[in-house]
Amino acid sequence: MIDELSAEGMDNQAMSDEAALPNSDISTDNQNQTEPSNGSHGLKIFRATRQEEILKIKDISLEFHGESRYAHLAFSEEKFIRAFTKAIRNPHDTLAIYVQYRGETVAVLNAGAGDYYLGVGGRMVTIYVMYVSAKVRHTLLGGKVGVKLLRIVSDWAKSQHAKEIHIHSTSGIEPERTDKLLTRMGFKVIGGNYVVGV
Repeated sequence: MIDELSAEGMDNQAMSDEAALPNSDISTDNQNQTEPSNGSHGLKIFRATRQEEILKIKDISLEFHGESRYAHLAFSEEKFIRAFTKAIRNPHDTLAIYVQYRGETVAVLNAGAGDYYLGVGGRMVTIYVMYVSAKVRHTLLGGKVGVKLLRIVSDWAKSQHAKEIHIHSTSGIEPERTDKLLTRMGFKVIGGNYVVGV
């Protein structure tokens, strides 16, 4: 699953903004929050490292679920907790990021690193979910958040010695805008997602 991000609200400055936070600038301690120095006052990016931080990700995850094509299914708190607990307990191979703006969580990302399943090596990072809230998605701030998240994942992928980043976009939220953002960020289409009811 991936969030669908908006390319709307992003200008060329956002795309070329070199203020994207490298992993060393992401807060892993609520006492040491990081605020970007690009004029996005009130924007803070965190790497979730403690179990209690899952609560800060729950509302944005519920929003993502409710906006997705899977909204007709009951949200599973058990599966939600399991997914982010894995990211917190296994920081070497998984990444959980959340973004707050003026104290409210407005974006979330969960990714993992591993080798190609039928070969030796071929290390890659897969983004399981990347969601920017509809409250900010169509604004300049929302565009900057999307770009920052992708740059953070790119930095993390390099630290993992990964060769590629994969995104499987299956939520059904604004796929055209997702495509526009990802292609502007250098991603290439290598296939597609298809679905048929049975």
